[in-house]
Amino acid sequence: MGGDKKWVVCGNSIGGLCALGVTATMKDLVRGCTLFNCAQGMSMFRKEELPFWLTPFIYIFKKFILDPDGYGGKFFEKFKTKRNVESILMKQGVYGDTTNVDDELLEILLGPSNDDGAKEVFLKVFGGEPGPTPENYLTRIEQPILALWGSDDPWVPVDRGVHQGANFGDYTKGDYKLIVLEGVGHCPMDESPNKIHAEMVPWLTSLPSS
Repeated sequence: MGGDKKWVVCGNSIGGLCALGVTATMKDLVRGCTLFNCAQGMSMFRKEELPFWLTPFIYIFKKFILDPDGYGGKFFEKFKTKRNVESILMKQGVYGDTTNVDDELLEILLGPSNDDGAKEVFLKVFGGEPGPTPENYLTRIEQPILALWGSDDPWVPVDRGVHQGANFGDYTKGDYKLIVLEGVGHCPMDESPNKIHAEMVPWLTSLPSS
């Protein structure tokens, strides 16, 4: 990238958390950030936020269920079946509108599961360290942030949980614009691209070029 041009970074779920990380740590290269249902951590569990009585169960889950050389391999094989992934997308509310859940989408999602190292990456996402919170990154961000959030997301609800997207604006030094898309699930950019474009394009146009 030449001259004084800067990036606008975007991400969905864990990718949204990564986008916040890039925005916070590479300030000279980023002029704006768009979040699509930002995740609360890089993995599922943040120990200090769980009830103490869950600690032994989490230990057993990580030690045995997610062991790549033990049951973890079987867990991965069962999880990555077409039937299971389709069930998650259709029945767990990941997509509020399931129109886009078709064979093409399933092939796109399942394809990387056959790559070398896919099992290890999958299990580390489940059992690895969660890393910084969204709020940790937000306190270091001065660039504008646009958050486009599905109202029906079952995994990272905008107004429930420890790290709520509804409250992100309380932490960032820059402008935080939150738009909740009614009836939309966890992947708004795929489920409702027209709604995303209607909000994102004017916001992008409004950003300073450098």
